[in-house]
Amino acid sequence: MTDSVVVSRTEGRHWILAGVLLVVASGFLWMALASTQQSPRVAGFVFGGAFGLLGLNLVRRSLKKPVVNELVIDSTGISRVIGGVAWAVRWDELRAASVVTRKRDQVVLTPAVDRFENLHRSLVRVNDGDYLVAGIELYDTETPRVREALAKYVGVKRERVVNAPVSTPVRQAVSAPWTPPTAEMPVVVAIHVNGWDRVKLRWVRFFALMIELGLGVAIEFGPRNGLRTACLVVFVIVFAGMAWLEVFERQSRARKTRVTLELSAAGLRWKSYYRQIVVSWPEIAELRVPSGLVEFRPASDDFPLDRPELAHLRQGDGWYRLPRALSATAAKEFDEHIRGVLPASVRLAVSQ
Repeated sequence: MTDSVVVSRTEGRHWILAGVLLVVASGFLWMALASTQQSPRVAGFVFGGAFGLLGLNLVRRSLKKPVVNELVIDSTGISRVIGGVAWAVRWDELRAASVVTRKRDQVVLTPAVDRFENLHRSLVRVNDGDYLVAGIELYDTETPRVREALAKYVGVKRERVVNAPVSTPVRQAVSAPWTPPTAEMPVVVAIHVNGWDRVKLRWVRFFALMIELGLGVAIEFGPRNGLRTACLVVFVIVFAGMAWLEVFERQSRARKTRVTLELSAAGLRWKSYYRQIVVSWPEIAELRVPSGLVEFRPASDDFPLDRPELAHLRQGDGWYRLPRALSATAAKEFDEHIRGVLPASVRLAVSQ
């Protein structure tokens, strides 16, 4: 075994895929140029152009130098490299290290110095005073190499025994006590996160219609001078503005752009077209909504180990923030329904 072990997550270049796409695009374009009929020619140009743009985009991305994303274990210590060196820990600062197997294999460090947290704030603290190397999970083929490297330089257990999560004591919630859902209350409350205020939108449509009617009368029956030209310009601006407003409002309700937050007695579920985040109430100790941003504090210190897929949501203070802020309408719906589904074991913090 070499003196250093590198676990790399650096994004590779896409030359092969770019070449395949460009070859396919060339075939479609050749078909379009060689065809004497209109339909195959149009289809060839459309598909050839689409594949060509995808291939050229991959070529452009491949020309850029990829950002280095590595975990390095060598004779000096263990370090995390993201572009540059994000953090580095010397072996004399560690008492032990291990690989934890939960949903995925992850590296956990046991400090040997009391000031470890002040020196390495980039690491995530978990149960028993250990620290998680967050943001990088090990594949099955990498785990034995990492364990062997750790055992060479620092004390390491074959498998870290993780204590059962310690439930946090129940705190007095600032809101009303939790009550089970009634027959009138739906089991699941779906909140349109990026939804618009429909009442305000109706008023805007009404005033825009009145303005357009008034301008239309002035344009049709008014004097043929500079005032008519000004009214015509304003009419076009109002009409174009309302058209764009309708487009944006409809886009927020489209399947690919709609974001939904579901509240139920089981927990909360964040759904978009591309991803889904599900967190149950027993995993949450406290909930807050500062400036429309839904944040929660985990009930267990081992939450980063149990849910490594949510590492990108973690903030510097240990809270987890859902990806998108609630609109004004969604925030009102959240305040209206959250107390009906929130159990007493989860504290609802008052936003300042």
